[in-house]
Order: sequence, then structure tokens, then C-alpha cells
Amino acid sequence: MTELPPEVELTIDAICALGCDVVSGYITALQNGEVRPEYRSLDASQRARLLQELRSIMSVYEDKS
Repeated sequence: MTELPPEVELTIDAICALGCDVVSGYITALQNGEVRPEYRSLDASQRARLLQELRSIMSVYEDKS
């Protein structure tokens, strides 16, 4: 996989710092095409990458349940 653009990496860090429940909310919002302030500046491909990365991160926690 290619390296994350800095904008996407910073957004992931900011969202993940908010906790699992909030991250799940962002995943749902991204899937529904909602725009939130934390990722408003990202273009469509960056938002898709953000969604992919957040899903990947959360899968680690879901596997431990």
C-alpha cells in the first residue's frame, strides 16, 4: 500500500484520539458521504483512504472482542 498523504495521517491521528465510539461514528459518516469539519479539507480520494484506514484500525479492536 502506498504511503499515506500527510493530510490523511494527521486527520486519522485527530479522529482516533477521540476514542473508538467516535471513530465508529466517523466511519458511518464517511460511508454515508457526510462531511465533517475534521475531514472537510480532504478530497474524495483522500476521504476514501481515510475511511479505509479507519476501518483497518477499528478491525484490530473488533477482533479482540
